[in-house]
Amino acid sequence: MIELIGFEKEFSDLLKRYKSNNLPNSILIHGLNGIGKRTFLNKLVKNIINIEFKDSNLDHHLNLFKNNTHPNIKIIEKEIDSKTGKIKSNITIDQIRRLKTFLNSTITIQNSSKIVIVDSADYLNISSSNSMLKILEEPKENTYIFLISNQISLLLPTIRSRCLKIKFNTHNLTNFTNIIKDNINEISNEEINFYFELTYGSPGNTILYYNNDFLDIFQLSIKCLLSNDLDDDKINLSNILSKLTNDEFNNYLSMLKFILILANKLKVNRDDKSLINMPNYLQLESLSTNLTKKNLIDRFDYLTNNQKELLSLNLDKKIFILNFLTQ
Repeated sequence: MIELIGFEKEFSDLLKRYKSNNLPNSILIHGLNGIGKRTFLNKLVKNIINIEFKDSNLDHHLNLFKNNTHPNIKIIEKEIDSKTGKIKSNITIDQIRRLKTFLNSTITIQNSSKIVIVDSADYLNISSSNSMLKILEEPKENTYIFLISNQISLLLPTIRSRCLKIKFNTHNLTNFTNIIKDNINEISNEEINFYFELTYGSPGNTILYYNNDFLDIFQLSIKCLLSNDLDDDKINLSNILSKLTNDEFNNYLSMLKFILILANKLKVNRDDKSLINMPNYLQLESLSTNLTKKNLIDRFDYLTNNQKELLSLNLDKKIFILNFLTQ
């Protein structure tokens, strides 16, 4: 498990409340995707295990949690569809029904807390959300349900109202740098600064981008935006993007918005020192010169206005991106 950096106060407060038997049954941790909410909860649960099993096979219980096989701990996340072999787009009502069975079951370690992590509650659909709400409305003794949310507005207001809400703010550059250097070898400070801006300080998204060569896609995207024709580069890019999952495509759209924002910033101030050392600076400068301010804004609006519908209705990503590139 990745070590937690940051959020020391939030961690200390929750652990203190647990030790004093004052921890609410339902807790909602929300904030930017990839900033460490799941890592935070992993550390918190490990500390709870340390308290509860310090005199009884502690290492065994920690290993069970690490391997997601602990009888008192349930992780709810999107499952793989047995028919298609792909990850489902939602957390289903069947999963929440199985969660109810788990919470009502006596075939667990007695006199020990039951812990549930829902990662992420944003993926609950209408049916599973209503089923989850009923669980939150009837809390079980010595049971703690942690909901993770990257976009709290996607949750039912009634679910939000049933939880202690804890917002995680984005990392400062120092913590971000430490996390990235712990997880990526031989990355330059210029690249770290670039990813800090690109991901709004999200180490998780940075590691995802870096490991999946998103910088190459970043470069190709700028090249496509500089071209007026429906050329091979645009076809190639659209083919690559059409194979991304919805979550990956969502991250890519955030990258596109970032490119448009940078180009617009260069229109306002070409001497912006924060941009000069950024990878692909010359391409960004060329993009800023060749696209009008109106065109940059129109493209940004296209992404913003159509993103939710594209993903919720599972529309054709290839057509979506070709429409964007040929505006």
